[in-house]
Amino acid sequence: MKRIIDDEGIRGGVCAPLMTGSEILGVLYATHRVPWDWTDDEVRLVSRVAHDTAVALARIREHQRERSRAEQAERGSRAAARDLEVVRTTVGALVHSEDVGAGLAVLAQHLQMHVELLGPADDLLQAATSGGAAGEPVQLRARVGDDLGTLRVRGHRRPTPAEAALVEVSADLIALQLLRGRAALRGERWVHHEMLDDLLEGRVGDRTGMLARAALLGVDLRVPRYVACIGLRESPGGKGCGAVTREHPQSPFSRVEDGLRRHCPGSVLVPRGGDVVVLLAAGTGDRQQVRRVLTDVVSDPAGEPDGLAAGLGRICVRPDDYADSYAEAALALNLARRRDRHQVVLSVADLGLYGFLVGSSTRQSLEAMVDDALGPLLEADAAGGSEYVKTLDAYLATDRHLERAAESLHVHPNTVRYRLAKVQEALRVNLRDVDDRFVLELALRVKAALARD
Repeated sequence: MKRIIDDEGIRGGVCAPLMTGSEILGVLYATHRVPWDWTDDEVRLVSRVAHDTAVALARIREHQRERSRAEQAERGSRAAARDLEVVRTTVGALVHSEDVGAGLAVLAQHLQMHVELLGPADDLLQAATSGGAAGEPVQLRARVGDDLGTLRVRGHRRPTPAEAALVEVSADLIALQLLRGRAALRGERWVHHEMLDDLLEGRVGDRTGMLARAALLGVDLRVPRYVACIGLRESPGGKGCGAVTREHPQSPFSRVEDGLRRHCPGSVLVPRGGDVVVLLAAGTGDRQQVRRVLTDVVSDPAGEPDGLAAGLGRICVRPDDYADSYAEAALALNLARRRDRHQVVLSVADLGLYGFLVGSSTRQSLEAMVDDALGPLLEADAAGGSEYVKTLDAYLATDRHLERAAESLHVHPNTVRYRLAKVQEALRVNLRDVDDRFVLELALRVKAALARD
């Protein structure tokens, strides 16, 4: 200030504060270049001008603040509108396409980042990118439902709070879509199961009505099909087999599903009784060609059997054919489970006498045959948990090798010896007699096939 006074040659001056309330906004100076004796009127005038100037400055400042607040609110409103539009577009993409990938693409486009949907085990299910890359740092994670997975965002920057909130909303929308898809799939499976149960168990009734029911589910029964049953092979030692499930993308069920989609599009595949039942749209009447395709389906990518076995029934040209074809396929699968790894697929032509029995008998007659041969054992097992049937099956499956049978049952050989004595006593048979063994083994095979039905 002194420099200004010296430069301007000021010799007299008066100043008044620019105040609004208790706040000082500045100072107003009035000066002369000659010595000046300021009168009271002049001082009052400077004070009044200072006051009016302070009021004007306060109004200008408040106006600027209001304008800034309005601009900020407008920017926030526009951002909220953009976020709302993204949510609307995401919802539309999910609802109309039923494709989670479409919603991910909308979100990635808005964020200009890489968005990934992970499964419950953090395995990558789908991804979408727009301006980001899969290798960039993870900036944000949002849970999708309670146990459905995670939404992961990668990029070179941190998302804004509004973008983070948008990701959370999108995760909730994707969770709803996944739950809706899961519910629809369960409903579709139930309807498929009901129709297939009627078809495979011979409850066809009105042939035209069955064709119409199947057509509503996208299954054309006018197309000739084979019935195939696919399941896990029996483990070494005759220790039984598990169920083929859909729990993981690399599960046997998923690989079978992918193989059938690739080789036999239009096939219907449904889990049933721990196995997989397939209405195989083979497009050919050559059973050997169908068998080769089925062998390829149950093999792993290296061409080796992947712990799976399959049974193939006869070709079906009418709805009435499916029950017999299914019975043949179920029995063929039961036999294929016990064969070596080079015979993983058996067809009706391989069943021999078993196939004759299945083809010429009703379920009731087969159940009666099993009851006649094994009835006392079945009753004893049901009453006291004696496991006579299981012991007899293990003994015959191991070619009457006592120690191997005991190992597969996890019991002492003396226990097996005792149970076999009880079996012979209850059934009044001699396990050294080839005819008695044939009847018992046939009954056990039929019983296993009926149990898988």
